[in-house]
Amino acid sequence: MTSARRQVLGRRSRAQIAALLKVQTKLSLREPYGLGVGVGLPIVLLVVFGFISKAVPGNVGDTGLNVIDLYIPVIMVISFIGIAISIPSTLVRDREIGWLRRVSTTPVHPSQLLGAQLVINFVFAVVAIVIAMVGGSVIFGAPLSVDIPFFILSVALGIAEIFSLGLVVVALVRTQSAAGIVGGVLFFGLLFLSGLWVQPDQVTGPLQYIMLYSPSGSVVRALLYSVFGETPPVPILIAVIGYTTVFAFVAVRYFRWE
Repeated sequence: MTSARRQVLGRRSRAQIAALLKVQTKLSLREPYGLGVGVGLPIVLLVVFGFISKAVPGNVGDTGLNVIDLYIPVIMVISFIGIAISIPSTLVRDREIGWLRRVSTTPVHPSQLLGAQLVINFVFAVVAIVIAMVGGSVIFGAPLSVDIPFFILSVALGIAEIFSLGLVVVALVRTQSAAGIVGGVLFFGLLFLSGLWVQPDQVTGPLQYIMLYSPSGSVVRALLYSVFGETPPVPILIAVIGYTTVFAFVAVRYFRWE
């Protein structure tokens, strides 16, 4: 293949990806489940826990942190979960109606469609992170001292883990209605384990360890340490990496375009 030919194909591929991103962005805004739950819900939670923190000053238990400090990482993880749960509702529907199969007959490969969807969801996640961090520190006075390298690592692993879990649902669930049920169960289960209603430090026994090392709880802990300038414990990072590896393997192994 000549150099000119490769350049033409490269430009064509970039144009296809840009067109896909444009179309998928419009669809995401038209059916804004990921935007609403992934970005809208964190805004609501930030306001709620920010005012609770001002109304009930002081530390929570023996954590040394007040309410808003503890809940900034929880809010970020909830945004990841909301966005990830929106992935099955879109992709399972497209597969069920045969859209993914039809796309595979065009010059646009389905993997490019999937990539465009993930890029848009990643942008939503970044927006939610900025809202939680800026809102928590500037508006509600959380004393953040971010450890940049570990924060970036924790965010990258957390998004990869939870988005991979969303793709597991896409891979294993065949119908849109079933995907909605499974997604709903996962959503509320992961919210509980992330510490939305009760923090791990407020419970004891096996439940505490389940919350600390669950898929959402381990990401919250990694972020909690990194946003306050500390190195996340190695067992927590191992848990997140382990979940990411398993979820990604299952998603790739069982994913079907039709």
